[in-house]
Amino acid sequence: MSQPFAAFTEESLAVLVRAFYDRARQDALLGPVFEGAVGTTEEAWDRHRARIVDFWSSVLLSTGRYEGRPMVVHAGLPLIGPDHFRRWLALFQETARGLFTAEAADRLAEVSARIGRSLQMGLAVARGEDAGAYLR
Repeated sequence: MSQPFAAFTEESLAVLVRAFYDRARQDALLGPVFEGAVGTTEEAWDRHRARIVDFWSSVLLSTGRYEGRPMVVHAGLPLIGPDHFRRWLALFQETARGLFTAEAADRLAEVSARIGRSLQMGLAVARGEDAGAYLR
């Protein structure tokens, strides 16, 4: 890509999701979690990436395409904890900063942090854990 994306479009979100998951799959902390949750085949990853593009399209473009239940999905992954969320957020934001203008990347950082906090708090409550541990 010669110039960073300045706007959120279906194309830019698809590029973001692909780039992020390419990195996450190789990450020492996140890779095993994603492999266990998504699988190892490219078909499984294609389905997962398409679902996540739908998620971000719904969040940022108000398309309403995403019909999943992220809290339920994440609650089914008992091994994820605060360190995973911190790493996910850092990697996601690094990826966004490499693909988008500063203004667009800042928006992604803001929205992703808010979503991450919400998921973490919900998981902590569901697990009967100290919700504050997810915010440190």
